[in-house]
This record gives sequence, C-alpha cells and structure tokens, in this order.
Amino acid sequence: MAGKFFNQRVKGANNNFKAYLIVGAIIFAIFFIVILFVAFSNKETSEPKENAVVKIRDVVTIEINSDYPDKILFFSELQNVKESDINIYYDDVNLSKVGEYAVSIDLYDETYTSKLSVVDTKSPELIVKNISIDENDSYSADDFVESCQDNSNEDCIVEFYSEGKSQDGSSIDYSSYKNEGTYTIQIIAKDSSGNVTTPLSATLTIGSPSGDNEKPTYCSFGNNDYDQEKYILGVDVTENSCALDLNLYYDETISAPAYNLAKADIEKLKKEIDKLNTDESVERNVKQSIKPIINTDGKGIVGYTVHIELSFDYDNDSSEVVASYYIKSDGSRIYSINKYNLS
Repeated sequence: MAGKFFNQRVKGANNNFKAYLIVGAIIFAIFFIVILFVAFSNKETSEPKENAVVKIRDVVTIEINSDYPDKILFFSELQNVKESDINIYYDDVNLSKVGEYAVSIDLYDETYTSKLSVVDTKSPELIVKNISIDENDSYSADDFVESCQDNSNEDCIVEFYSEGKSQDGSSIDYSSYKNEGTYTIQIIAKDSSGNVTTPLSATLTIGSPSGDNEKPTYCSFGNNDYDQEKYILGVDVTENSCALDLNLYYDETISAPAYNLAKADIEKLKKEIDKLNTDESVERNVKQSIKPIINTDGKGIVGYTVHIELSFDYDNDSSEVVASYYIKSDGSRIYSINKYNLS
C-alpha cells in the first residue's frame, strides 16, 4: 500500500512539473514576441530620424482663398521621412487675405520655420452688357457691368479703358459721348492686387439713332476679320469692328495691353512653378513673343498674339521646354506643351 501511494504522489508531481514547464514556455514566448515587436517598432521610428535629409523652402506660394498646400511643398529636399511624421502649424495664416505668414514645421524633435505667401494673381471675371440712354444723359463704367467677381471676394474696380484708340490711332475718351448715336465702349476691371482684365467691348446707344448715326459707318483700314486658324487672339485692338491703321502695330500705346497681359501671366507662371517640388538648382527661363495680327484685307491691325515659353536648364548643359502656350483674350491658355499640368 505504501509503495502504491508513493508512486501516485510521484506521478502527480511529474504532471505538475510538466504543467509549469508549458506555462513557463508560453510566458517566455510572449515576452520574446513583445521584445521583438518593440525592437522592430523602435527601428522603424528611429531609422528615418537618423537618416532623414531635410531642406526647407523659404516660402511656399498659394492663391488667395485656396486650401492649405500639400505639406511636402514646404521641403526642397526630403528623404527617409514619413509624411505622417510631419506636423505643420498655420496659427497666424489667413487664407482670405493677401500677405506673407510664418509657418512652423515639427519633424523628429526638430522645429523648422518657413513662410506661406498668399497671393492674388487672377484678374476679375468681368461680364459686360449693352445699355441705352437718352441724349445728353450721363453714364458710368459701372453701368456696363453685367457681373464682376474677383477671387479675393472684394469688389471689382471698374473703369473705362484709357488706352483705347480710334482707327487712325488717336485716343478715345469712352466717357465723353453725348450725341445721339451708337458707340462701342471698352471696359476693364481691376482688383486690389493690381490684376486687370483685358478690355471688353459693350454697346452704348444714345437716343434712337438711325443706321446713319452708328459709329463708325466706314472702316478706313478694313474690318476685324482675320485668319482664326492661324492666329490665337490675345489682345483685340479693333474699334467698332474696324481694324486700326497697319502702321500702328509698333505704337507702344497700341501694343501695351499685349505686353501687360504677358507680364501678368509670367508673374502667375512663376508662382505656379514655385508651388511645384522641383529642383531649385535648375535655372528657369521664360520667353515671351508678341506679334501683330493683320486682318484679311491686309490693311489694318486686329490685335496681337501672346506666346509664352518656359524652359529648364540643367547642370549637364541640356535644356528642356516644359511649357509652351498662347494666351487667349479671356486670359486662358492654349498649351502645346504642359509637362507639369499647369492651369
């Protein structure tokens, strides 16, 4: 009996010992897995920090009333960095007001500073209408506005176009008409940032004019017909559907709207390129080409084409045209090359 009892106790002890071994092995395995997980996590978080390459842009430019830019745009160079680790703070930024604002960037226990430039590079969207008044009544530029909206949400500044020319090149005062007749009036709109629309034409009818009183009744240098398959009109210089004297194409007051259109677009283009995460060491070259458009009669000037070309010059002495386009009279672009999908 004693021997049997002893054997039973030994067997029970062996079973308990095996149970302890199994539990211990499980605990050790769990502990080992936790250690591996922690080590792997630390490696993932520490490796980008140790090998990170970070260069901050001085300024990032965006259009007024747009959304905040992609955080990557604040870096001219960024390697071995997880985008989710980048925190950008816009505490003092007002997207609805033009200005330059300080921006704070936190990344891997480092704080960097940059600037966000809120700009307004777009001209107002102006739609004009025709009006009729009695003889000797007064009128203003605002009377010809169907609608005008600016991306700044501020009121448009509407004016008579001051550089208007008659067929022979003499200046026109669009605010001076009093006598019975039908007249073409040119209107422009500005915003507080200095963006100006191209002149738009509306009709002013004074009194009840007969056909003989319509101005002008004869085009001395031909009408405004031109080869629309060959030319893209950027600036229209015709007056009452009549072309101007062909010899006026070199007149600076006649061509000024075309050069102003090119200047405004180039400024817009530069800001658009600044938004792209391109190599800042690459030299950017912008060329403009402004040429007159002659009417089909070959007697008069109808307007100007405005062509813009942007090229990048690289360190290996190679050059690449990345944008090439004509500007239409409404300010939009007709691209033949648009590598970066510009607006």
